[in-house]
Amino acid sequence: MQVSSWFFFSCIFSETRNYIILAPWITESIYSIIVKDAKRWDVFNLAILPLMLWRMLHSQLWISLSRYRTAKGTKRIVDKGIEFDQVDRERNWDDQILFNAIILYLGNKYFPGGSHIPIWRTDGLIITMLLHAGPVEFLYYWFHRALHHHYLYSRYHSHHHSSIVTEPITSVIHPFAEHIVYFELFTIPMLTVVFTGTGSIIAIAGYITYIDLMNNMGHCNFELIPNWVFSIFPLSST
Repeated sequence: MQVSSWFFFSCIFSETRNYIILAPWITESIYSIIVKDAKRWDVFNLAILPLMLWRMLHSQLWISLSRYRTAKGTKRIVDKGIEFDQVDRERNWDDQILFNAIILYLGNKYFPGGSHIPIWRTDGLIITMLLHAGPVEFLYYWFHRALHHHYLYSRYHSHHHSSIVTEPITSVIHPFAEHIVYFELFTIPMLTVVFTGTGSIIAIAGYITYIDLMNNMGHCNFELIPNWVFSIFPLSST
């Protein structure tokens, strides 16, 4: 019993020890709640940790749904099982969430306009959507095309495509260099609204959630949308 308990807690520690890197910023946030008046709280700073936890829960829900549908065997895109090697390779999928959380904490502390962001601003939300639909999608498309060039593919992007039967978390399994470029692309709308003073917590959190949603849905390996939807709204010319 003692051996099994030790093994259980050692596994839990090995999976959660990475979160210790966020301890200084989380401690600072808690300290600010204790010593500052409620009117002086930086709500955006306090929202970073709940946002990170929401992203983990959101991804875990997609993982559970995807594995359930894969085990059920209905509407699978690639009709194969998931290999153990792939599960081991993708077990650190939450590292990119920790990386993003660190950047958000640093941005909140050091970027001009990165603190005391309001909860809602309509103009910032519209700017975020337009910037994503315009320059972000354009740059993302050509960056992804470049990653499939044999030089970059063999050195970087092949790691992502080594998972034949994709899972939602496959969407974030990349070399660190790719993560940096993706983060820079997706921060274009967020930095723009922050520097122009039009940012809001809803716009930033909603945009990040949208990115996670599209990534997870695009790699879940089953047909989420029923076929009858495409008969009503045909999206293909063939």
